[in-house]
Amino acid sequence: MNQEERYLFDLNGYLVIEDVLTEGEVALANQAIDQNQNKMRIRPPDQKLDGGSAHLAGEHGRGEMSVLNLDSPWCDPFHHMLAHPKIVPYLNEILGKGFRMDHQTFLLSMDKGAEGFIFHGSSGPGFDPNQYYIFRDGRMHNGLTVVIFQLTDINPGDGGLVVIPGSHKSNIACPDSIRRYEKHQDQIRQVSSKAGSVAIFTEAVTHGTLPWTADHPRRSILTRYTAGNLAYVPAYPVPEWADERQRSVMEPPYHSRLNRPFLDK
Repeated sequence: MNQEERYLFDLNGYLVIEDVLTEGEVALANQAIDQNQNKMRIRPPDQKLDGGSAHLAGEHGRGEMSVLNLDSPWCDPFHHMLAHPKIVPYLNEILGKGFRMDHQTFLLSMDKGAEGFIFHGSSGPGFDPNQYYIFRDGRMHNGLTVVIFQLTDINPGDGGLVVIPGSHKSNIACPDSIRRYEKHQDQIRQVSSKAGSVAIFTEAVTHGTLPWTADHPRRSILTRYTAGNLAYVPAYPVPEWADERQRSVMEPPYHSRLNRPFLDK
């Protein structure tokens, strides 16, 4: 993580890293999804995410799929993403060595007309011990942090992930009119990126989703990580298929001084 990237993450609360996956890796991951469409779950109307906002409403819910436990070889691309060598240095900087997977990896899919997600985050006024951003003694400290591998292009105006840059350091709760995308839309930034890129953001930044308007689908692989001694959800059992790299990021929470394994790259 170079100095420009550190500055931009500290400034905005998120960062886009281009060309993390090769074209071949993107193709394999998309093929895995195509071969397992029957496992996709579409959120029903009684589980809407738009928060009652007409500006975030859609014609249907988004799709979700657990991808780590797909049959082999379809699971392989997603196993590799868990501790991808190009992402490890960023998470070491953002969360510290010994970081761990907190929420299990899943596919977030949006077809044209899919609803948005009301904006949320843990900036001000209280302190959330699981979702936070602090900068002290020359380094950043984060709670839950999201890594998104993009498997399709997200162009300006398509919809998808949005953030309010800098809100991870806000001391005042986000007003409902902004959370519902009703006012001050000029302060909200859609995170556009190409297939193969990765978006990383702290859960402390106010973020959400705009309805999907593009003819092609949005396919994003999400994993939430946290520092090695923290947990938001109960730790998952480390599966038999995990190799040494994957096991190191799937360890349960405990302090690094207790010989916690960590990755340098």
